[in-house]
Formats: sequence, structure tokens, C-alpha cells
Amino acid sequence: MIDVKINHDYFLDDGTTKFDDLLEDQKNVRLANYNISDNLTITPVLKTQSDLRNHKIVFRQTNRGFLLFANVDEYTRANDSAQVFCSKIQPTKDLMLTFKLRFKDTYFRNYTNNTDSEENRFFYFSNVRPDGENNSLSIFFKNTKVHTRFLLQPETSRSIMHEILINEIAPIDPLGLENIVLINPEDINEPQNVELLNEYIETQKLDGLIGYFRFAIDGRGNNDILVDTTVEIANGPNETLLGLPDEVPGPTLRFENRKTFWRYIDINEDEAFTTKQEQPLTQNGFVELRPNDLDPRLKDVFLLNPGKENIRIEEDNMYSEIFI
Repeated sequence: MIDVKINHDYFLDDGTTKFDDLLEDQKNVRLANYNISDNLTITPVLKTQSDLRNHKIVFRQTNRGFLLFANVDEYTRANDSAQVFCSKIQPTKDLMLTFKLRFKDTYFRNYTNNTDSEENRFFYFSNVRPDGENNSLSIFFKNTKVHTRFLLQPETSRSIMHEILINEIAPIDPLGLENIVLINPEDINEPQNVELLNEYIETQKLDGLIGYFRFAIDGRGNNDILVDTTVEIANGPNETLLGLPDEVPGPTLRFENRKTFWRYIDINEDEAFTTKQEQPLTQNGFVELRPNDLDPRLKDVFLLNPGKENIRIEEDNMYSEIFI
């Protein structure tokens, strides 16, 4: 039904060489040791958990991302006699499947490029662009795209969060949502409601929220999860059912690794040497620095690459600190 892959540059790149530029055998080695579920969790929200059960759709998190399997019946397509598969339990076209994306690695924000400077915004990976967002917000469906292209505006973040809470969570478990449930959609921009929703989003992000994957059965055109398919029915007239498309959607989300200034601190001389340019943080490979790459110039010292732990923010710049 859909196969979502999540790549992260920090784990897959080799120093300054991007994963896509590696040789195939090098890529296979990287992927053999790659398990994004060690760092991220993808969880169906309460209503989606129920919808998956009721429609016999299986959700499975994998080393690369997650899969959705639909229970299907086999048919013959009416117009060309091709073999097609249609959902055994037919959903309505307004069905929306929502999955919460969280990080569980304490240092995730340290090594991930983060354009999310405002705490009341989150990322939205969907086959439908929400109202209020222009074309700068990408549609998540078929191709590999960088995560920073899916950042909602604050106003849309509040609207989407409110919609998910009142329609997909509160009807099943309203605990802690009593005040948010009372907000009418037309009053969502009232100052007190803006403050309430911002506080809720900030609290969720402190608990690791990155954003939501959200898939509509009807993707408003070429982004449908299931498509109208006219099939032959034995001993009866042809029937139009929702079936799997000829090509199962297999989008890839790529998280960019963060670049920081690298600061080498000589603890004996109480002196610091900082790279003149930001360098990428990666788990694999080695970024070689020359003496002239640092200010002041530093030579005759083997310069290790920094890990993900020691990050310092100063005047909107980020520094990775290494003690020598």
C-alpha cells in the first residue's frame, strides 16, 4: 500500500561524501548497519490505530522507515484484463491515516539540521498540502525530499494540531485535552486559543515531537493511496472499487545532518582553535582539516572529528567542541 523510507545523512554519509554519491557496495554496507528505529519512533494516533484494525491494514516499522500493508482481493481490470488488487474492506475516500513522528535519541537535534527555530511549528509529511500553505511546502509522496521542505507555518501548525486532537485523539482519550476540545475551529486565532495551542505544541516538542506523517486515501489527484479501479465481477456487472495503484508509493524522507563550527580547545594552554567554515557532523568517515582551515592556524596536531554530544550555541552559531 505504501513503503516509506527515512534516510539520515548523519548515519549514511561518509564524511563529506553524500550517501547518494557512494558506490553501490558502499551503500549496501551503510544500509546493513542502519536502523532508523533506534533513533525515531513512528506511532499511529488513536483513531488511526482503530482504522487500521477495521480496514485490515497492517502497520510495520522497519530499519528504513515503515510499511502499510492492505488486505486485498485479486480482480481482473475491466478495460485491459490486467491483474489488480483491491482492498478487501473498502475505505471511504475521506479516510485519513495519521502517524506521530518523535525522536528518542537525546542528541537528535544536535546532529540534525534544524530550521525549526520557533517552538510552535512542526513538520508535516503528507500527500495533501493543507489549506493555508503555499507551494513552498512540499507534497510528500513519490520522490526523495529533504525534511526542511515540510515545515509548517505557525498558523497551520496550530490548525493541524487542533484538527488531529479533536477528531483523532480526544474522541477516544480526552485526558488533558479538555480546554483544547472547547476551541471552535473558527475561533482558533483568538489570542487565548493561540497561546493554548502553542503551549501544547511546545510541550509535545519537548517530548520529542518532530511532526506527523498523514496520508489521505484521496490525495487530490496524482497522490492517491488507493485509486478508482473498474473490475470485472463474476456473474454480475463491472464494479468500481478502490485498489492499489500500478506503482505502490515509495517516498523517501531525507533528514539533513547539521553543520557546525568545530572548536578545538587546548586545555593545557587555555587556547581555542575554530574552523573558518562549518563542517558536517557524520557518524562515519573522516573530514580532514588542514592547518589553514582553523583560526588561529593549528599544525602538528592530529585533529579528531567531533561527536554528537558537545554542542554549544553562541550568537546564533553552533560549535562542536573537542578537547585536545
